[in-house]
Formats: sequence, structure tokens, C-alpha cells
Amino acid sequence: MGDEPETPKRCSEFLTDLNLDYIIGNIKGKKGEDYLEELFLKPLRNLQNIKYRQGVFMDLQNSDILKIIRDFSSKMDKVTGYLSGIDRLYRYQAERWLLDSVQIYCECLISISGRLIASEPVYEGLSSFSMYLKDYLNSESFQDLRKESQKIISDLNGIRFKMTISSGRIRVSKCHEEIDLGKEIRDLFSRFSTDQNSGSEELPRRSGGFSHVESAVLGMVAKLFPETFGEMLSFFEKNRNFIDAGIMDFYKGIKFYLFYIDFMDNLRRNGLSFCIPSLLNRNEGMILRQIYDVALAHSLLRRHGKIVPNDLTLNPGESIAVVTGPNHGGKTTFARSVGQIHYLASLGLPVPGKYVSISIPDVIFTHFEKEENIENLRGKLEDDLVRIHRILEKSSPNSLIIINEMLSSTTLKDSLMLGKRILEKIRAKGSLCLFVTFIDELAQTEGTVSLVGSVSPENPEVRTFIIERRPADGLAYAMALARKYSLTHDDIIRRVRA
Repeated sequence: MGDEPETPKRCSEFLTDLNLDYIIGNIKGKKGEDYLEELFLKPLRNLQNIKYRQGVFMDLQNSDILKIIRDFSSKMDKVTGYLSGIDRLYRYQAERWLLDSVQIYCECLISISGRLIASEPVYEGLSSFSMYLKDYLNSESFQDLRKESQKIISDLNGIRFKMTISSGRIRVSKCHEEIDLGKEIRDLFSRFSTDQNSGSEELPRRSGGFSHVESAVLGMVAKLFPETFGEMLSFFEKNRNFIDAGIMDFYKGIKFYLFYIDFMDNLRRNGLSFCIPSLLNRNEGMILRQIYDVALAHSLLRRHGKIVPNDLTLNPGESIAVVTGPNHGGKTTFARSVGQIHYLASLGLPVPGKYVSISIPDVIFTHFEKEENIENLRGKLEDDLVRIHRILEKSSPNSLIIINEMLSSTTLKDSLMLGKRILEKIRAKGSLCLFVTFIDELAQTEGTVSLVGSVSPENPEVRTFIIERRPADGLAYAMALARKYSLTHDDIIRRVRA
């Protein structure tokens, strides 16, 4: 749907800079399939596609609907899991497993359809699937699949035979009113069973394959009942790929939502918020409330660390924010959180925060400090400038640029001059930009908004990790430290005279 950008490579620079590769890895976990990773690596540009996914998430906020979809996914996991191993089974066992898989598939879809219709999903994604499923269940192909599989299973369950073992040989013959000793033994021991799920639609464990002896016995039974076994073989050949393409597409796609919901739930249980962002047009500003670095949050929760959320408001027409403040004061973390939110929103996902209203960028560019690369024969300053030049060449008025602590390898005078030139270029491009810097004077550049990492008023050595919208005050911060350690001009003069 729509004109979408190419899928970024797993090692793309912005994914690493914003810790998005860490986030994607933890969303997928050990259960992730390759096609799911591709979905998480493919941001959307078309607002209609984004709103489509948002609608699915909004419907899944209904606990009844979420349970229905989880049940569907779980049953389909079972069906596809057994089908994936069916080629390793003996003849007749494989055919029977396919029959049982068809039975679970059919009963699952019938149950899910009724429950989903009753739950009345509001948005296009699930409501259109509900209608598709209803039509599919009424189709001739589904009805034939279900009726034929039921008949063959009934015929197979009605087969009775006796087995005679004598002198190391096994003979199989039809059973004529003999006592079913197997049934009597099962009935006898059933009173000791602790299985509470007996009779449920469960397939045997995949590890419960036949031995070659059991397979040989089954072959002899098949010769006694050629018509029934022939029907089973014919059904198998005709319905190897019985899962409807639309159902399979939905099953694969819904995992994208369920995996992300599982990831969110882990954080929400610890008091962190997610919200579905409102989407704005370019130049309509930005409102972020109680946002946080979701990668850092996921990591800190394992160590019982504390997350400090932040706010940011850019008014219509404001597009460049310069973030200053003390080192280790949360500036880089804040920049990452802003980048993460824009990327996750471009996937149609809920984002970390209580309220978010943003425009969707066509591309996200990042420029984070990196170690000097001796292989490219460039110094650190030249490398910084080459990288930022490439970004400025490729960016557009709809791009998001996040710059973190560049120009630290040259003099303050040159850093200020180069920083102003870069901001002027970005302003001329019209791109949205968050510029983290140690140079307070850059926050006074025309057309920029000043954001400052704050410290405790009582103790300037203590970072609050709160980013505030106000003029840069690096000198005030330095003066506070000087007072604390008695290093003001007056303090030093007093000591010298003493």
C-alpha cells in the first residue's frame, strides 16, 4: 500500500545510534522469524498505512479481542508447527497428522469467527479480517475441506482390528466382535490419570513418531481397509497446502502486533506508559509528554533502575532544538528517546510516553560521536564534517536529524563557527533537528529553541536528568560549582591574601 521507503539494513547507523537494534532484538526475542524482523526494519511513509496499524493496536486494547487473537495465534502456531515436521513421519502417520491439523484449523476458525464478530472490532484491520473470515467459512472450499476431513477421521476412528504375535511374527486381521482389551486397559487406568485436558483438540507430541515396527503394522492394517486409507492418502495429496493464503497472511502479520504488545506489557507492569501518537502535518509543531528512552528503560528494569521521563513542546514553525547542559545529564538519552519515538511511530506502533503528537519523517538521520577511523585516513574533525555533509545532502524538509556532541575535537572558536554553519544549513533545508552540544552559544542561534539539562538547585553536582525549555545557563552552572567548592574569584583572592 502506498509508496514506502526501502528497508534499512540491520546495521544502519541510525538504528545503532538510537539503540533501535537493541529494541528490535528484544521485541522479537527467541521466537522471532525473519519476516518479522523485516517488518520492524521497514518504516512507513504513507499515513494511511500507519493509521491502519494504529487501528489494529487500538482494537487490541480491548482485552476480549486481544484474547481472541492470542487464541487464534496459539492454535495456528500448533497447526503450522506440526505441519513443518510432517515430512519426517512414516507413511499413514503423516497423512493422519495432516487430517488432525485440518480439524484443529477448521474448529479454530469457526470459534474465532463467532467470537470476533461478537466483540465488534471498530477499526479497519480486524473488522475487515472478521468479514474475510466469515466469507471464507461460508465458502465451498472450506465446507468441503471440513466435511471431507471429518468423514475420513470418523471412518478411521471406526476401524477395529486384532493383532496376533506368535513366534516373533505379527499378524493383523479384522476384528469381529472380539473384546477390545486395549479399551479395557485404558478404562482401567483412566481413573489414575491426572490429565485435565483429555479429549481436547491436541495433536500427539512431535517426538511421538512411529517406530519401523509400528509403521509396518499400520501398513498391514491399511491393506485390510484399502478404501478408508485410500481416501486418507488422496486427501493428503489434495490438501497438502490447506491453509488459506489470506488466513496465513493474517496469522503472520498479527505476530508483529502481539510481539510488540508483549514487549510493552513488560514495561507497563513497571509503571511506564505507552500511547498511540497523534499524527500532524509538517510544521505543525510537536508535543511529547512523559517520553523516555525505551531501550534504556528495558535495560534498567533488569537492574531495578529508575527512569526519568521528559516533555518537549515545539510550536508550529519551530523545527530546531539545541540541547545543552552538564555532561552525563541525560541529553543523549533524551535525544535517543525523541528519535525512537519518531521511528516507532513510523511503524504504526504505540510509542513510549503518555501523550505524543508528531509528524512522520521521511528519513531519520543521526550523527553521534564515533571513534576515529584510521582506515579512512581522515582526522576526527574531517570525518565529522564528511558525515554531516552527507546528511545535509540527503535530507529534506520532512527529515529528522539528530546530532549528538559533534565538533568536540577542535577549538571552541572553530566548533562555534562550524556549529552555526551547520544549523544554518539545516534551517535552510527546513528539516526537523535535535542538536545536542556542549556549546551554549549555539542555543542562541537564530531560529533555534533552547533546551537545558537541569541539575539540583541544592547540589549542582546532582543531575536531575530533566530537560527543560529555557535559555542555556552553562555559566550559571559553572558558578554554582565554583561556589560549592569555594573557587569563585572572591574565594581565590581571599585564600591568596590569607
